[in-house]
Amino acid sequence: MKPIFPRLLISILLVILLAACNIPLGTGTGTDTGTIATREALTLAASTQFTPQMLTASATSTALVEPSHTQTPTPPPTGTIGPTDTPTPTLHPTETLEPSITPIPAPGTIAGGIIGYPYGPLPGLAIVAFGQEPPYYYSYLITAAGETYFTMSSDYLIPGHFQLVAYDSSGHTGGCTVTVLVISNQTVNCDITNWGGGYPEKPASVPSP
Repeated sequence: MKPIFPRLLISILLVILLAACNIPLGTGTGTDTGTIATREALTLAASTQFTPQMLTASATSTALVEPSHTQTPTPPPTGTIGPTDTPTPTLHPTETLEPSITPIPAPGTIAGGIIGYPYGPLPGLAIVAFGQEPPYYYSYLITAAGETYFTMSSDYLIPGHFQLVAYDSSGHTGGCTVTVLVISNQTVNCDITNWGGGYPEKPASVPSP
């Protein structure tokens, strides 16, 4: 059951207010009691339409809050930073050095006699001069049968020490007793007198006599 006391209180207040507004100033004797009764009835009827819930809703109406005009601070313009003026190093063209070429010194000459061949008549021989230092060049010549003196000169007889070995077609060998020192533009002597073994084999590129 809804409480009646608040409704009565509101109705009485409305009646008093309406009566105060409609009673003419001064004193009079011709007041229309029917009219007053009719207004009171209408007032009571109107007052019954209000409920505590309506009063509460009216009293607790939420006020509209205008949106806050918060101004976002505008950041100052950012200055454009130019490229760093770093000096570019000047590149000089690389000088291409030509390969160092060591000139080949002028060759020398080896000459000597062929003495004491012990295996019969002197045949033709393949005489080879082996270089004893790098790049280990070697030089050769072919003598005729019965030839007892030779002279060897070629571009491969560069200054340095050489061992001289003679080969016949039968596999016999002979040579000088020592290595010889070749000097540019000079002739050194080397007699082939030491026949026997112990010499290096004939290179494959050297033809047989």
